[in-house]
Amino acid sequence: MAFFGGSKNETKAFESKTPTVPSAPKAGTAAITGCMEILGNVKACGTVHVDGKIHGDLTTDGDVIIGKEGVVNGDVSGKKVILSGKINGNVVCESLEVTQTGKVSDTIQAQKVVCDGTLESMLSDCDLVHITKNGKVTTKKMMAKHIIVNGEIEGNVVATELLEINQDGRVKGEMQVKKIKVSEGGLMLGTMLTYEPTNPVKKVSKSEPVEKNGQAEALKKIVNADEKKDA
Repeated sequence: MAFFGGSKNETKAFESKTPTVPSAPKAGTAAITGCMEILGNVKACGTVHVDGKIHGDLTTDGDVIIGKEGVVNGDVSGKKVILSGKINGNVVCESLEVTQTGKVSDTIQAQKVVCDGTLESMLSDCDLVHITKNGKVTTKKMMAKHIIVNGEIEGNVVATELLEINQDGRVKGEMQVKKIKVSEGGLMLGTMLTYEPTNPVKKVSKSEPVEKNGQAEALKKIVNADEKKDA
């Protein structure tokens, strides 16, 4: 684990803007307006703008924009998701932007996450997670290559490359990091461990019987018992 102060150019390369509140639906966008409530799954192509309620999963090969009053009680899958409302379910996308009024309650799988709202989620295998000033995250586990914190995170945080806690950033819980950078004013509370990738499974040759393996031992006992019965 290394402690260091990165250069300005390094920091700029990973800067993410605070998510902006999406505007009204554009022409050609499938719109679920505020007076609409859908019971069941929705499958679409292209951009979907939600200002109403969906009680079911939402899937599209394009973008998903959920307005301030929009609610999806189900899983959401799309290319890019911009959230100002609520998703009570899982999110699978390439990029997730959560504005100050946005909230996600379940698992997130995305290459890039920028959060200025509330996450009560697990995040896995992300390239970049940026928790901006108003962002608040409660998580059982957040795993990403690069995690930038300007807001608050509470839970188990795993940064496989870099955990960057900027001024006013707060991280509370167990942290596993390869490298860490803490600016003046940043705060860490909890335990810190050096991140190490999971060791690959050791190949066993014929000359090395797997006697320490529980299943192998159990099988050996069964075979011995059968041999005694036959005798």
